[in-house]
Amino acid sequence: MPDSRAVLVGTSTYTEGLPQLDQAAANLTDLHDALVDVVDTPGMHLFCDPTTPQLVLDRLDGCASSPADLLLFYYAGHGLRDQDDHLCLALPGSVDTPRDARRTSLPLDSVLEIMKHAKARHRVVVLDCCYSGLAMDSPAAADLHLLTATNRTTKAAYRADARNTEFTGELVRVLDGPGPLDLGGVYRHLDQVLTARGQPRPRQRCVDHSAGFLLRH
Repeated sequence: MPDSRAVLVGTSTYTEGLPQLDQAAANLTDLHDALVDVVDTPGMHLFCDPTTPQLVLDRLDGCASSPADLLLFYYAGHGLRDQDDHLCLALPGSVDTPRDARRTSLPLDSVLEIMKHAKARHRVVVLDCCYSGLAMDSPAAADLHLLTATNRTTKAAYRADARNTEFTGELVRVLDGPGPLDLGGVYRHLDQVLTARGQPRPRQRCVDHSAGFLLRH
């Protein structure tokens, strides 16, 4: 798809007590491969275990600064809540306390502010982390298409012996499938399959006709 960009972030290694999450690194690799027909390789930017928020935000800001058909932001890792119950995306050095979460993580609000002002025609945020439904509460997310692994209060699911997390594993499978696929179809598939397996129910919020955006013709 011409003029499309994606910033994919995964945190698998933690140094301050959070559980290790090898699946986040595998998610990045597999989602990259599943998106090759959606985003050209030069427009795909992967960050595995970024050490500072600025590394991600600078690249995202660069992607957002020029017109595009699609700008996609994806995160896999642990989701933390700060003192104001805002979602923070864990980095390797993140500390899982309300007092420390914001200063040691990538605050989701910082991501959403950049996405909000991006010049892309379609702006999509996909979050595979605990409490990811909190994104729905952010004013900066009002004009973004959101797809989250859980609601505001539920933890995301993964199995220790699995390559991927439950949400992203199924996301990769539907992206690799045949036939036309739009954002709404992605959500319907995830909702049906994951809930049938007893996994957390994903959430989606659309903007105008964003659910009809074709990822695969």
